[in-house]
Amino acid sequence: MNAVSASRHEIDKDDRPGARPYRVHVAQRIQLSPSFIRLVFEGDDLVDFGTDGFDQRIKLLLPLEGNRWGDPDMCSPQAIQQGSWWERWCALPPKDRNPMRTYTIRAIDPQSRQLTVDCVLHSNPGPAGAFVQKAQPGDEIFIIGPDEHSIHSAEGIDFHPGDAKNLLLVGDETAVPGIGGILNSLHHVSWHGHGTALLEIPDPEDIAALNQTEGFRNAEELGFTIDWVARSYPHDSKDSGIERGASLVTRMRTYAATNQAMLNQRRALSNGSSTQPIPLESRALEDVDVDKELLWEAPESAIGRPFYSWMAGEASVIRTLRRMIVQQYGVERSAVAFMGYWRAGKPEM
Repeated sequence: MNAVSASRHEIDKDDRPGARPYRVHVAQRIQLSPSFIRLVFEGDDLVDFGTDGFDQRIKLLLPLEGNRWGDPDMCSPQAIQQGSWWERWCALPPKDRNPMRTYTIRAIDPQSRQLTVDCVLHSNPGPAGAFVQKAQPGDEIFIIGPDEHSIHSAEGIDFHPGDAKNLLLVGDETAVPGIGGILNSLHHVSWHGHGTALLEIPDPEDIAALNQTEGFRNAEELGFTIDWVARSYPHDSKDSGIERGASLVTRMRTYAATNQAMLNQRRALSNGSSTQPIPLESRALEDVDVDKELLWEAPESAIGRPFYSWMAGEASVIRTLRRMIVQQYGVERSAVAFMGYWRAGKPEM
């Protein structure tokens, strides 16, 4: 499976590290909507960029003040062959470590040497948000991403639906690129089933533009319903908006009420007998302090299950949804991926 617009010839893979640095520059900066910017990067080395698709994570290494790089040789052939980019970055004095932030591949076309990343605009941006807001064609950064020549090139993918034909995707604006990537990849592998995506975004004017981007515009063909809610209301409204995550919790309850029988099924037995409700002891959850710990649980396989869900966004909201779907609605933990992408008021962990 890949999410590339152009086909690729069969590539020989070996046991080299799954990710490597790529030196790229901004080719285009596109304002998709009030809350989203699309950056298209170009670089000759992107011909080797991995194309495994779904929600694959990458790292953006951002320039220090004065466009300075603590380790300008990170992309040297020797460093790439050794797979030592992380060790080299950690060995730098803190003042020389370029800021690193996590994003999701939105599209990759190795033949055109282009990588697309969609970014959320924030009112109080950190290093990544500041770069996105000011980015101009020609600006250089390093991207840590999958190496197509590695047998480990699929590292960083958390969406593992197995053969499930009933899918639920849930997320805030930070999950929109991942959900778009998932839908685009499902389209490329000709997946068909029943799916629902519950999305919460900042501005109602985001919706029309996002619905025209890759993955979302083909969602109906896949059997997906896309349900958007904006936290703010139109500018001529007297309402001030809704609390972050509130619409996701409310719509999760509605979804569960409509699909309770499906949610409370366990995997099909190996002898092919019918699915059974899962026992209460399988619903136990340890508490996660999202202010101190990373909430990240992505089971590798959901083979044999009728249902699979992927949830990502602000960590405290995802923790609430995690409790709901596992403890209240009886879904096995191994059939749901939970990712706390960020924590309100906290830097990236």
